[in-house]
Amino acid sequence: MILFGGTFDPVHLGHLHIARIAGAQLSCTIHLLIAPRPQLRQPCVASYTDRWEMLQLACQSDPTLIPFDFEQKVSGPTHTIETLKRLRQTTRENFVWILGSDALRKFHLWHRAAELPHWLSLFVFRRPGVITAEIPRDFLQTNDVRELLQRTGMIHFSTSPMLDLSSSKIRTLRKQGKEIKSLVTAPVCDYIISKHLYESKDSC
Repeated sequence: MILFGGTFDPVHLGHLHIARIAGAQLSCTIHLLIAPRPQLRQPCVASYTDRWEMLQLACQSDPTLIPFDFEQKVSGPTHTIETLKRLRQTTRENFVWILGSDALRKFHLWHRAAELPHWLSLFVFRRPGVITAEIPRDFLQTNDVRELLQRTGMIHFSTSPMLDLSSSKIRTLRKQGKEIKSLVTAPVCDYIISKHLYESKDSC
């Protein structure tokens, strides 16, 4: 089971680019797991309802991308290790977690990080301008992406870089009253505009 977790505040073309590359290389569908209450970053700007709606809109034309709200069904804080344990009750597939090199730098701060090599393998995409972190303890690097599906505790670095795009950049552009239509899908752009998301508080 391939999981791509994030706040998606908002979901953008960079997210979809990563998910599609991973899906093509692994010949699998990708579950985009939305975080209702992020633990290692600032609180979300948009509400969970808006973020979830945008994620569904972004994925609606691609059957290989599955919006996944599994963590929303859990009360209280959500952590990757606990999510995987709950998912194990529904599937026997190996777990592969997609993340960017910026998130990898904070991997050691994840809740009970020392246990994670026993539960998942990592598929890492390099973010432009971010120095790649050291391989987390107890993970073994592989150049064969298919090995991620066969064993836990593996890590693979994609040769395809992430797009130089971020949700924070989109929020900044919106606050400045600038266009974002080239950075998100058309349905997501329409939703953001119709809901006046990420606008400056001084905007009418």
